[in-house]
Amino acid sequence: MDIVLLELVLWAGLICFLWAMKDSLGKIESELEKSAAQRAAGRGLHGNDTAHADRLSDPIGRLGDATIYRFAMIDGQTYEFDHVAASRDATLATNQRWLPPGLVYSRHDDMSTVNR
Repeated sequence: MDIVLLELVLWAGLICFLWAMKDSLGKIESELEKSAAQRAAGRGLHGNDTAHADRLSDPIGRLGDATIYRFAMIDGQTYEFDHVAASRDATLATNQRWLPPGLVYSRHDDMSTVNR
């Protein structure tokens, strides 16, 4: 009789453990989906996520193995090279975008000098 009672207690413990894991994994999945949705929207929590340049023009230098371009087309907007920020976590203004390997581009209202 003691063995049956012990087995029932162990099964109950296993069921509770699996239930707790299911809840925890559901919360983790929810956080991952929220994070992916923010990245897909363009910018993350701090506004410093990596941008993707649709088009680059007018090479002006190099940073390591990467070419620095004077102008970058990002999300249909034209940006001009501003400075180098080694860390992706650097604070950016709302009109700035970070491109790997650490190039910061700024959007200007008057981009009449850009050759399209």
